[in-house]
Parts: sequence; C-alpha cells; structure tokens
Amino acid sequence: MKKIISIFALLFIFNLTALAEEEFDTSIDEQIRREYNLNESNLPKLPSTVPTASTVEVPKTPAYNPTGKTYTLKRGTKITLVSHSAINDRLAKGSKVSFSAYNGFVTKEGTVIPSGTIFKGTVVNSHTPQLSGNGGLVELSINEIYYNGIRSNISTKVSVANSKRVFLDNIKGKRSYWSNCGKRIKKGANAYKATERVANKMSNYPVINILSFVPLVGGAVIYSVNLVASPVLAIFSRGGSVSVPSGTKFEIKLTDSNIING
Repeated sequence: MKKIISIFALLFIFNLTALAEEEFDTSIDEQIRREYNLNESNLPKLPSTVPTASTVEVPKTPAYNPTGKTYTLKRGTKITLVSHSAINDRLAKGSKVSFSAYNGFVTKEGTVIPSGTIFKGTVVNSHTPQLSGNGGLVELSINEIYYNGIRSNISTKVSVANSKRVFLDNIKGKRSYWSNCGKRIKKGANAYKATERVANKMSNYPVINILSFVPLVGGAVIYSVNLVASPVLAIFSRGGSVSVPSGTKFEIKLTDSNIING
C-alpha cells in the first residue's frame, strides 16, 4: 500500500514540474499585431451626429392655361346668354345647365369675347309648386366660362330670365294664393247671379212668384260660404310651375372683377 501511494505522489510531482516548465506559443498573436496595427488611434472615427433626411419641396401643379394669357372681366358687366336646354322646377339639385353668349362682350384689356362662348352653371336649389299657392322654384348659379376651350371660374348673378326680373338667382313660379282666394269668391258670386236669374223667371209666374225668394237665399248662402272660406280653401291650392324652354335669353351680371384664362 505504501508503494502505491509513493508511485502516485511521484507522478503528481512530475506533472507539476512539466507544467511549470511549459512555454505558451504567442507568436501568432504577435504577428497579427504587427500586420494590422490595432491601436485605437488608427481606427476610423464614428460620425458625431446622425445625418437627417433633407426635405424636398413638391412643386405645385399650375392651373391649366397653355397660352399663359389672362383677361379681366370688370365688375358690373352684363352678358346676355341663351340656354341650351329646357330649365324647369323638376330639375334635381346639382343638375348642370349650359348656355352660350348671345352677343360678344369686351374685357378690361379691350379683347372681345365672341358670341357663342360657353357658360355653365348648376342648379343650387329647386322644388315643384307647393300648397298655400306657393309656386315652383329654380335657383341657378352660373359660375364657369370656357374661353378658347379653357375653363375659368366667374362670380355672377342671374338678373333676367325669359324677359322677367330675377332676384337672388331665384326663378320663381307664380304665387297664386290671393288669386285662388279671388277665384273662390268669384265662384260664389257666379252662383248667386245664377240663382238671381232663376228668381226673376219665377216672378213672372203668379203661381210660383211667392217662392222666387228661395233661389236667392240659396245663392246668398253659397256666395257667403265661398267668401268666408276662400282664405282657408286657397291654402290647399298650388302655385304656378317654372318652365323655361330651350333657347331662352338670360342676362347675368358680374358681381366681382374676374380674371379668366385664354
């Protein structure tokens, strides 16, 4: 047993001695340092700030005007137009309508805008005849001109339509409340006159002369009922319709100075 312990002790001492005498091979590390010189002073410097993306302005699309020419329409200029289609109170809101200039007109620069120049507008509001004798309505906004095929916006108001004055761009049907009241009263008056004629004929016959007052009483009742009830009955009647045929003349007036392309 002592021999075995002695053998293991000798082996342990031998291994320690061999380890102490072993030299590590560092030649590869030295070669890398000489060839690449890994000092910090030779390394490239990192940028101190992070570059930011530059802002690029997108150019605005210019208005379509290939000729580059502009003309000024003076405020207050009156222009006569001719409608291309029928205009009535059954047109829906947003419907497009078109016109052409009946006569030429002059710009501020002295250029003559010829007859036939196209104008376009929109139905802003509309309704058919309503109860209480209210007539139909068509509200127009004529706000585009096409000179040499180039569109420009203009500010106008419709002042005349079909030889009738127009206010606030509203083409109105005839309001007939009071006329309907008069019609009711007239019906009562006609009924009374008819009974009066009957009573006069009855008075020519002695046998029925005594009853000649009866038709007069009936006629008076009918007349009184129509006279009293006419304001109420007229509420249930409708006014006139708006119907302007194609080829009708309109007059518009510029509400502001307008620059048009062309």
